[in-house]
Amino acid sequence: MNEVYKILKVIFLTFFLLGCSSSKPEKKETNQKKPNIVFIFADDLGWADVSTGSTNGNKGSKTYETPVIDKLASQGMSFTNAYTNQNCAPSRAALISGQYATGVDNQVYNVGSLKRQDKRTKGFPNVLIEPFKQKKVIAEDGINIFDVLKTKGYRTALVGKSHGTPHPLKGDYGIDLPADIHHIIAAPINGKRTKSFYLALNSDKKGWTFNSEFVDKYANPYDEEYINTVLKPYKNQGDISLLKGTPKHLTDAIGDFSVDYIQENANAKNPFFLYVPFHAVHSDVTGRKDLTQKYLKRGLKPRIAEYASMIELLDQNVGKINNALKDPNGDGNNEDDITNNTIFIFYSDNGGLFNNTPLKGKKGNLTEGGIRVPLIFRFPNVIKEKSVTNQAVHCIDFLPTLAALTGVDITSLKKKDGSTPKYDGASFAKILTGEEKRISRENLFWHLPGYMDERFSPSTLIQKRIEDEYYKLFYFYEANEFEMYNITKDIFEKRNILENPTSAEMEIALKMNADMLAWLKTKNAPTGTWVKNGKKVPYPKLNEVKKYLNE
Repeated sequence: MNEVYKILKVIFLTFFLLGCSSSKPEKKETNQKKPNIVFIFADDLGWADVSTGSTNGNKGSKTYETPVIDKLASQGMSFTNAYTNQNCAPSRAALISGQYATGVDNQVYNVGSLKRQDKRTKGFPNVLIEPFKQKKVIAEDGINIFDVLKTKGYRTALVGKSHGTPHPLKGDYGIDLPADIHHIIAAPINGKRTKSFYLALNSDKKGWTFNSEFVDKYANPYDEEYINTVLKPYKNQGDISLLKGTPKHLTDAIGDFSVDYIQENANAKNPFFLYVPFHAVHSDVTGRKDLTQKYLKRGLKPRIAEYASMIELLDQNVGKINNALKDPNGDGNNEDDITNNTIFIFYSDNGGLFNNTPLKGKKGNLTEGGIRVPLIFRFPNVIKEKSVTNQAVHCIDFLPTLAALTGVDITSLKKKDGSTPKYDGASFAKILTGEEKRISRENLFWHLPGYMDERFSPSTLIQKRIEDEYYKLFYFYEANEFEMYNITKDIFEKRNILENPTSAEMEIALKMNADMLAWLKTKNAPTGTWVKNGKKVPYPKLNEVKKYLNE
């Protein structure tokens, strides 16, 4: 009898192991809690700023080093056509609300306002259009991404930059732990206030500080223990001994906070959503001393060396957070690893500050260099390793996507007034799981009814997928002009198709113009008013584009 039992056991195990060896990702069910979510949102990290080539369809950066992000890409799915808005606040607002800036609960079009001084005209009122007066944060009574996940029992945390939501956080935004730091201004030193540029400062009254109750406990200067235990494992060819006694970098402090949060919540009954909008690699770039010296020795100009330093520092902190998932209690034993039940996302809020080649433009532009960014998703046993998609996705898509991955029916949600929230995004969950290659949506939109210095003026942009090619149609309100590009064949955005279109291209342009107009009308999108007469600036008319037909 025992022999028969042993034979049956071997047969059962053989079939079980064969079943588990399938190359197709499996979905885990369901006695375990919902997956944890770690969402890392870099600041101003460009599409070409990572050394992995999987997110940008080329060989990756030869200047910047991101070994942790590279490995993350090999463990999940990379998006070559991931998009955001043109700068920080509107990207965060769209991500959290699930809406374009034309939405009921989101009217954040730009950082600060849509009336930012224009160097071409020496400011206002010397422009043609009086801009729309936007809001600075999303509505409190909307059901945002934090609220959505809380319906499934998630504990939520925001640690980092709070653009899109108030700072300091006030009201009910579904965030349990509002470790929002926003911009960093140093504590008073000798009666003067100075920007810290990411380094903790020593205040006569407060001691070492970032001016945040949440991360001030991580503000003490680098000491030998921290250098040896936290930094030494990262073999970065930099001289970490240079850091001893120097001020702590905010990027390290946010990373350390995130590690502690994971350690405290890994074994809790409910899952967690840890949203980490880093300030790195934002302008007024100040890297960490050891890494900056490393790149200076390679002959990089000081500003680029600082930028390279910030990128690698960000990469190291992605590594810290990832390692905390592997060993939540920090004892060196990975038996408590929660990686397999954690969705890990790496994304950037807009295009890079410097050289975005082969893309045109930079942060603040609606050209590809301003809005196309790296995006990586990892969810072991659900998302296939080393997978790549060119499906175009946008900030607005994360709310419905995470809802789908965690089992939230967003159509059943109700706001406090009894209304159903209206989201603009589309779920790409089935792209992640490999069930589909495309989402049904063909169009993405950007609408800017105002100005941001010399980088944009009132304009609307539609991107459309025609079979497997992506087209962009711009409309510029001041000049009443259109531009059109096939960004699949012309990633540089060099050839304005409308200067010499074929009949087929003209048909595409007309269809895109019609879709643009329909979207603007449906959203009741603001356009501002003409300064000369106070009248509302009209939407682009369907026949306006026909002037390119040379009729």
